[in-house]
Amino acid sequence: MRLRIGFSSLLVNRRAHTGILGIGFLSLGFLMSCNSSNFNTPTESIAATSGTPQSAALNTSFAAPLVATVTMGGSPVSGAFVVFTAPATGASGTFASNATNSETDTTNGSGVATSSTFTANGTIGADVVTASVAGVTAVTSFSLTNTSGPAASIAATSGSLQDAQIGTAFGASLVATVVDANQNPVSGASVTFTAPASGASGTFASNSTATETDATNSSGMATSSVFTAN
Repeated sequence: MRLRIGFSSLLVNRRAHTGILGIGFLSLGFLMSCNSSNFNTPTESIAATSGTPQSAALNTSFAAPLVATVTMGGSPVSGAFVVFTAPATGASGTFASNATNSETDTTNGSGVATSSTFTANGTIGADVVTASVAGVTAVTSFSLTNTSGPAASIAATSGSLQDAQIGTAFGASLVATVVDANQNPVSGASVTFTAPASGASGTFASNSTATETDATNSSGMATSSVFTAN
């Protein structure tokens, strides 16, 4: 706000021939101009304050609820309706309150809205849940990941039924695939390849012994180093 004051000096007119003194005063005037930028209405904002990032095995609950905080001009907003929304397809999940991928929760006196328990669906992958407030353009998001369950079975998927001359390497590495109970690949599982301790056997290039351990990749596959016949 700017304040500008305008005034004029005392005016004195003397009529010499009459001896009459005329005094005139100009009124004091105030002119105020307002800068509208000083009166911008603050807008609401929303932020994910807890529950991100986290992961859960398929069809199991995430450990922590999703928590969003709504503020206006730095102060908490009570009674705001926060809509949590998970993807409609692909890696996603459902809220316990209504068994769907979306629910609405109300902020408390601290401006905090807390979701009900969120459970991963049966699809592996990144599961980004958003939180929004009606009338507010900005949204916030929660980074969740649906992971496979524990290892349930293992199968030889490549490198079987091959032969090599004594003292030479087999043509292909040994590959095993690990899946969970729902046939989803299990990443990071430790697979131990073990050849016979005596008789017809061989050694792995990684350690020159008859056994080695390899981790599965994102496709659930573990691949051995070169195996050489003894």
